Amino acid sequence: MAVTVSLYNHTASLFLSGAINNTDSFKVILLSSGTFSAADTTLAQASAGYTEVTNANGYTSGGLLLTNVVTPIVTTNDAKFDADDAVWNATGSGITAAEAIVYDDTLANDPPLFFIDFGASETAPASTDFKIIWPANGILVLTTP
Repeated sequence: MAVTVSLYNHTASLFLSGAINNTDSFKVILLSSGTFSAADTTLAQASAGYTEVTNANGYTSGGLLLTNVVTPIVTTNDAKFDADDAVWNATGSGITAAEAIVYDDTLANDPPLFFIDFGASETAPASTDFKIIWPANGILVLTTP
């Protein structure tokens, strides 16, 4: 199963304009089903067609706060976004998710930044971790010509 990461239409602009910075809070929510639309500009729009994972079994509605986030400008034409891996400790009947959305919880209307499709439902049974392991070179690297 291939994992697919899709950007929302406004994501590059938010990073490269400096609207997003290290002082912002970023969260990742887990979803059980839905359809991606790149035109969505708010978390409410992006999650309207989705079912968020139930607030139970180690998952909290609204998502997990990403830690050690860095959003440095690498050069005048580049921006990078990185954070620690996202980890939920599953309890009870475990955590199952098929997609995720990373969003900026600081900016007005919580703009979604990118959508992650796991390719199929993934499950972490009780007493194990549900993890999203980000690439070693950063979650997202944007380069403009």
